[in-house]
Amino acid sequence: MKKSLTITIGEDLNGLMIKAVLSQSIGLSRREISRLKFTENGILLNGSSAYITAIVHSGDTLEINFPDYDLAHYTRISGRPEILYEDEDLVVVNKPAGMPCHPSHEHLDDDMGTLLQNYYGPSFTIRAVGRLDKDVSGIMLYAKNQPSAARLSRQRGEGLLKKTYVAVAEGVFDVKSDTLTYRLARKEGHHDRRISKNGQECVTEYTVIKESGNCSLLEVSIITGRTHQIRAGMAYTGHPLCGDRLYGGNTGRISRPALHCAKLVFVQPFTKESIVVECEIPDDMKRLLQ
Repeated sequence: MKKSLTITIGEDLNGLMIKAVLSQSIGLSRREISRLKFTENGILLNGSSAYITAIVHSGDTLEINFPDYDLAHYTRISGRPEILYEDEDLVVVNKPAGMPCHPSHEHLDDDMGTLLQNYYGPSFTIRAVGRLDKDVSGIMLYAKNQPSAARLSRQRGEGLLKKTYVAVAEGVFDVKSDTLTYRLARKEGHHDRRISKNGQECVTEYTVIKESGNCSLLEVSIITGRTHQIRAGMAYTGHPLCGDRLYGGNTGRISRPALHCAKLVFVQPFTKESIVVECEIPDDMKRLLQ
């Protein structure tokens, strides 16, 4: 979906070049401004095409029409997404366990991204902001246009976009709250990640919020974002996630990793409104604690 913005020039922007307005007022990157330069009707000043070096004056109207270069993969898929929050720039959904978050060679028409395309129509381009493993459930964020995707991705790097996970791990923790630091590396030909001094640094925070039998319910936050960071990190402590066959978890009571993205905090990329979305843990994880 394409994105357009209209700005009425005030006294604070009077006399600036358009490129300065785009940078200072809207926060566009040089790459985004460059894209607009070569987009038909990408920049309109008082209804007419304008160069980025044109000067604006108080009362002028500046219209920005962002390009949408991505090619949409569109395949029919039945069902409706469970939408937790949406506005004109983004949509937040509850991804069920077993569904990939975007298309891949193995999953071309049974993923959440394609389900959203079916829901919104062929004009929807899949722009997942972050990802969840196929068998992990919970909150997924998708941008509806390219400038929103760029800003939300930037928030991830700046720590403004934060996720909180809930997990059920095996055993009872001696340390009820801790920050784990370790390094993970990928080994060629293996799906799992291995602890290695040459791997990427991982920082994972956890707190035990409930104990039931030989299981512990955890609240988990990740400071870094690495593939399998929580799953491998919990196994590293000797407490693999229930159901996580890849990292030594018992699959007798649940057949997938007991991990769920339960909370998302971010800033609306254009209005700057603070948004908090929460999602209850699914029944298969609840049953582990009964």
